[in-house]
Amino acid sequence: MKINLASIVAILLFVVASNGQPGQVTFSKSSKAADGTTSFNSGEYIFAHVKTSQPIAAALAFNDRPVTFIVEFSSKGKLLDEEMYGFDEAKVKGAKDASFVIPVISDPAVDVPLWGKNLFAIRLPGALAKLSVGSHEIDFDLKSYNYKDAAESISKGKFTVTITAESKPFYAKNEKDSYDSMTKRGVSTVTTSARDYAMGVVGGKSVITLVNNCGRSVWMRKASGSDKTEYRLSPGQTMKYDRDGGYLEEWNFGTQKWNTVTKVWTADATGKANICVK
Repeated sequence: MKINLASIVAILLFVVASNGQPGQVTFSKSSKAADGTTSFNSGEYIFAHVKTSQPIAAALAFNDRPVTFIVEFSSKGKLLDEEMYGFDEAKVKGAKDASFVIPVISDPAVDVPLWGKNLFAIRLPGALAKLSVGSHEIDFDLKSYNYKDAAESISKGKFTVTITAESKPFYAKNEKDSYDSMTKRGVSTVTTSARDYAMGVVGGKSVITLVNNCGRSVWMRKASGSDKTEYRLSPGQTMKYDRDGGYLEEWNFGTQKWNTVTKVWTADATGKANICVK
């Protein structure tokens, strides 16, 4: 009995420890196989092979809202950028996966299917292009607002990328090509330039430029009839909004709901309006 009891206790401790610790992430130049590459050069594609400590559906809290995953990329403690993906709750609820692939630097010709979506990475290339020439260690931190309100990591990993003088043209092209592939074959976040172009074509005096001066990322959703499109604004980013072309909603991370924006913004002397009035 002592042996059996000890075995049971050991198993329970293992389960508690494994559920309380972030899973592991290994990296590869291929979406098909995790070869354990830790160092990448400019011009090479990067894919994160994520392993969670338990089936992902068992780790998440579901609330009848889309399931949101965030990948934070940082270097030397400074956030470079973040990629955000939304999934249909029903697709994730039925997922038995404890391992899956997330693109870091996409190969625009390669599909990365996950829970009904085809994923492309469009945030990190621009951030890498701004880094100094040399070797940089990049932290990959996967979180979800459905997992402890994104206060803790689901899985973490590190890789190193070498930036050269020729990096910027490659990353600029990769960002554009990945975005083009995303609009044709996948669903993900939207680049600032593409968002402004799409929303600015309406023209007219009803268009106002909103500035995120909140000091945090803000998610807005433009609604026109049954059509609803989401946009992420990082601190300092802007978006154009046609007040005659629909209404806006803002995601509340506390209530996990979209709230209709009732505030009437007025442009200042610069022709822009602050989202958070200070």
